[in-house]
Amino acid sequence: MTFSVVALVVVLVFVMLGYQFNSNDGKIEQGGLVQFDSQPSGANVTIDGNSFGTQTTSKTTMTAGQHFITMNRSGYNPWQKSITVVPGAVLWLNYARLVPTNIESKNMSDLSSVSSAVASPDSESMAIKDDPVTPVIKLSDLTRDDARLSDLSLPADSFTAPDEGKSQQFTISSWDPDSKYLLVKHTYNDDRVEWIVVDTNNVNESKNVTTLLDIQASKLLFSNADSSVLYALIDSDVRKINLNDATLSRPLITNVDDFDLYSDSMITYTSLADSAGKRMVGYYVDGAQASRVVKTVDDGSSPLRFTVGRYFNETFEAIAVGDTVEVLSGDLPRDNKTKLALKALTSFTVKGGVQYLSDQTNGRFIVAQNGPTYATYDLELEKMTTTTLKGSSAVSRELSWLDKYHVWSDRDGMLRLYEFDGANQQDIMKVVPGMSVALSPNGKYIYGITKSDNGMYHLTRAQMTIDK
Repeated sequence: MTFSVVALVVVLVFVMLGYQFNSNDGKIEQGGLVQFDSQPSGANVTIDGNSFGTQTTSKTTMTAGQHFITMNRSGYNPWQKSITVVPGAVLWLNYARLVPTNIESKNMSDLSSVSSAVASPDSESMAIKDDPVTPVIKLSDLTRDDARLSDLSLPADSFTAPDEGKSQQFTISSWDPDSKYLLVKHTYNDDRVEWIVVDTNNVNESKNVTTLLDIQASKLLFSNADSSVLYALIDSDVRKINLNDATLSRPLITNVDDFDLYSDSMITYTSLADSAGKRMVGYYVDGAQASRVVKTVDDGSSPLRFTVGRYFNETFEAIAVGDTVEVLSGDLPRDNKTKLALKALTSFTVKGGVQYLSDQTNGRFIVAQNGPTYATYDLELEKMTTTTLKGSSAVSRELSWLDKYHVWSDRDGMLRLYEFDGANQQDIMKVVPGMSVALSPNGKYIYGITKSDNGMYHLTRAQMTIDK
């Protein structure tokens, strides 16, 4: 009996570790655990052409190596992918978004024109600017099935009125991370620019950043931690703005070409060329006396990009110089004394030079883009894929993400979804290029701006789940 119990425990342990009998070669081999899920769930899973026998959400242990997975649900296009199972590892196929075979769309609001439209980070709102001349922003509530529109009229004292005979234009730039404030660019008297922070909960509390602090900023970003704090690029210096105190900090970083926010307290930047033609990538930690240089580049003209991410408690850095992207790992010390100890992981190339570089999905993906082509390095699978967006029109802005695993493109006026690795491309609906797209919080609809043949614009939704 004791021997039987011990033997049973050993067998169970081996099963838990993924070991199984391979009938093809008569050997016991270690496989890997694969977790399946789909949106919506209830999809039938097929493995290498054989029915798995259960629906998503489900899991199974599979032999190591290449496999072909299909998820099918009635009324939806099939989802398919080739995967590599690693012995003893867990592979999550939990991002399959099933798209209806016949997508129903509906116009929710009619608009005479649309000059800009930006979805909030929480996907609960869409800010729409119709006539760019008027100081009115339309706000759509995407948590409601009717996506009700309301008007936000900017107070007269929040912007500078143009001189007689001169023009003005309001453009929605971005939302804050908490989806409460809008950053609006106001151009007036032909070439004058000012920035307005609009409080969508109380529009009368909106503030003109430019006139409040008497500054001319070429770039403004909301802090990730406090939406009353912004970081501004002013005459190649990065400074911190506190709207509540109406204060402007000393230059935190100087000679800056571009900057971004990595965390609540860290700024990453690329520099302009110095007198010797050298440029730098580095970072600044809030409260530090000075910024720190991560790498100095002798090339003074090729595209230079820098991004930082954190995945599973490990910090990763990516530096792009021209066509080449270098991926590193290692912590960035918060003080100015600890020596940098970064380890090179891999490198890859993007033909034509990297125009945009970012980390996505809590740091899992490093994405480098040149026009319609994007390369994704998956830190979890240690795999790189390259995808070219379908279509022929020019692509002049950074790729947008619908959720953590899907990007979208409006090339040639068609809203098209791609997975992070370019797989399972799906056409959704015709849209106006250059506008934002949002997935409703419940995942039921995708919203975008469309235009009818008669010239009328619409806020339109495409239904992504089939009612039963």
